[in-house]
Amino acid sequence: MMKKFCFLLLGVGMSFSLFAQERVTGLVFEDLNGNGKKERREKGIADVAVSNGVEVVLTDAEGRYSLPIQAGQTVFVVKPADFSLPVNENNLPQFYYIHKPEGSPEGLTYSGSAPTGPLPKSVDFPLLPGAKKTDFTALVFGDPQPYSLEELEYFNRGVVQEVMQIPNLKEMPFGVSLGDIVGDKLDLFPHYAKTIGQVGLPWFSVMGNHDMNFDVEEDALSDETFTATFGPATYAFNEGDAHFIVLENILYPDPRDGKGYWGGMREDQLTWLENNLALVPKDRLVVVFMHIPIFEENGDSFRDADRETLLRLLSPFENSVSFSAHTHYMKQTYWAARMASLRIRHIIILMWARLLATGIRAR
Repeated sequence: MMKKFCFLLLGVGMSFSLFAQERVTGLVFEDLNGNGKKERREKGIADVAVSNGVEVVLTDAEGRYSLPIQAGQTVFVVKPADFSLPVNENNLPQFYYIHKPEGSPEGLTYSGSAPTGPLPKSVDFPLLPGAKKTDFTALVFGDPQPYSLEELEYFNRGVVQEVMQIPNLKEMPFGVSLGDIVGDKLDLFPHYAKTIGQVGLPWFSVMGNHDMNFDVEEDALSDETFTATFGPATYAFNEGDAHFIVLENILYPDPRDGKGYWGGMREDQLTWLENNLALVPKDRLVVVFMHIPIFEENGDSFRDADRETLLRLLSPFENSVSFSAHTHYMKQTYWAARMASLRIRHIIILMWARLLATGIRAR
């Protein structure tokens, strides 16, 4: 996946254009008092993964990192298992920095990110003290998909309020929605965030095909509004002995004919996935959250080459499982029965389920 290039530089002008690349530097530190600022007694954290969405690096002994950065990229930290992430007023994890000096493209039906201006001298990521739990339960949602505030209230009364009655809910480390957070009405994102925030857990989000900016001409821009609200559409975090990957897997517009969408990933996403997994111990449980199932459903619904790459990258791990939504029914597929050396289970979530990290089973 990673390609190495060797350039023979001829002339000072070419040398300058190739090497005048902006870099983002910063610190990952333990935020003991939770104020989001580095205090003198708060130490940097070593060996934490930080990414620009393609490259992935580990912090040094003092918690510092350095990455190349381009306008439009989002820098994020991969949460270690023994720390927690700060959250906003709606319990959305704050683990990223959006670098869009001039903001999202103009003319979008639904607004994206406001201009972020020049790159800060240091982009730091505070992590909160936590405890590693090897046995835990989390919540997984699929396709809330409200098309109006009225339908969002149905979701609130029929699902969120029910979930809030689960015994020991507050002991769960996180929840996640597997896409189609709303039904094409992206101005509902803030209302959805407030609704899901009532659960009281750090809540991660997967982008679905009903969460995209449809008035863009390239796939890399289809998450402009999503990213402005929830952060990067492809990222990772650790909890207990499991490594969790959130993978945006919708190609829009469909590269085959420029119409509609297709299940799959861009090259930069697959490169990030390879770089990220290279730093994960092979005995770790790997859990992938996505929206569109990776197997064929109702015809050619997923690009074959991307599925094969995903399975190849997961194959060195002793145990892995993937979750999707999208189809509005529940199903399990065991890839071990289809491909030698693979022990991968794929589960489609209908609405919400509990996830037990030891062995991973949906109830």
